[in-house]
Amino acid sequence: MQFKNEFDTRGCNHSDYSNGVWCDKSTGVITKLQLRACLSGTLKPNCSLFGLHHLRYVSLDYNNFTSSSLPPECGNLNKLEVLSLSSNGFLGQVPSSFSNLSMLSFLGLFNNELTGSFPLLGNLTKLTVLELSHNHFSGTLKPNSSLFELHELRQPSLTYNNFSSELPSEFGNLNKLEGLALSSNDFFGQVPPTFSNLTWLTELYLNQNRFSGSFSLVQKLTKLSLLNFHGYYFSGTIHFSLFTMPFLSNLDLSENYLSGSIELYNSSTSSSLESMYLGNNHFEGKILEHIPKLINLKNLDLSFINTSYPIDVSLFSSLKSLLYLDLSGNSISPASLSSNSDIPPNLEILFLSRSDINEFPNIIKILQKLEHIDISGNGIKGKLPEWLWNLPHLSSVLITNNSFSGFEGSTEVLVNSLVKYLDMQLNNFEGAIPILPLSINILAARGNRFTGSIPLSICNCSC
Repeated sequence: MQFKNEFDTRGCNHSDYSNGVWCDKSTGVITKLQLRACLSGTLKPNCSLFGLHHLRYVSLDYNNFTSSSLPPECGNLNKLEVLSLSSNGFLGQVPSSFSNLSMLSFLGLFNNELTGSFPLLGNLTKLTVLELSHNHFSGTLKPNSSLFELHELRQPSLTYNNFSSELPSEFGNLNKLEGLALSSNDFFGQVPPTFSNLTWLTELYLNQNRFSGSFSLVQKLTKLSLLNFHGYYFSGTIHFSLFTMPFLSNLDLSENYLSGSIELYNSSTSSSLESMYLGNNHFEGKILEHIPKLINLKNLDLSFINTSYPIDVSLFSSLKSLLYLDLSGNSISPASLSSNSDIPPNLEILFLSRSDINEFPNIIKILQKLEHIDISGNGIKGKLPEWLWNLPHLSSVLITNNSFSGFEGSTEVLVNSLVKYLDMQLNNFEGAIPILPLSINILAARGNRFTGSIPLSICNCSC
């Protein structure tokens, strides 16, 4: 094929049968071209690609089109229904000729170096998926933007760009949206009330912008399964409606200015939430008392929530499905960390860093599925218990910035462990460095008082 011969194809995996050319069986004309992670060179205006006027599907993702801009000749392929040019390093602006591609239903320009304002796409009235994330688009998203002429849109993504403006109320006209991703821009102000028109939304990403106000607008978005308002500048309390939404399984409200308590409506219907991230807020009072009712939770982040009282870890014992728990930056009740206390038994990841813990949390001993433990930044003294290294799935241990002085047992206490990552920096360890397990990949041990020779086993790790 002439097009492929115009590029360096030495990086091609010729056994990848997802790449290739497809022809119409009756006429023989080329209708589909997919060459991903295969080509190096410059996509020139006189490229033979632009003579294939019967193409309906083009996917050229993950190639290396060096120092190339998007040729205006792309607009000649006006029968295209799918055009995917993501992760190629394309430079410059999207040519106005793209507005000729009126049959497009999918346009993917993800992860390039594209610049300028929102491109002129108003004629693409059949477009359902628009992927512009991870570029350098900038400027104001205006009410007359061609974005708001795309009434068939289901999935637009503008994340990781440099747009800076308030959100136009015209977003409410795109009432077929199922997913909307505006994360990591510089949008600001309040979310317009017209967002409540987007009743087909299942995923909404507004995180990492400068929005303000409350989020009462989501109450009508009853089909939401994912809501990400991380780093949003929200204030006020969490309204109970978030916990009664029938399909909402993932809620991220971390790094806001939320305060008060969590309000849960007395309903016989259990919450669908599986992941809830509330870390880095300004809660006061009894905000935790309703969380044990969220019995489907698998992931829970309550780090740095500034409660005015110590957290009792046994409060979460009813969450039998919980796999991830982050309580870092809070004061933890010492009694709730004893071996006689209770904790969700299936935990795989547990963060207790900077939690005012003075003794090793023996409650960890019952966590036979634990993979990752972080108790950094506490004031724990004494020796690390020998039983810790017998936990059958433990692979990552972070104990930095404590006052540990040694290991219980012999210098071979770690040998049969499966730990891959051990961070023991800034403690008071002394004596010989223990013999490391064969599984170890990373060891960080600076800021201690180890003496003697370096064991040969240390040559097996990346330090």
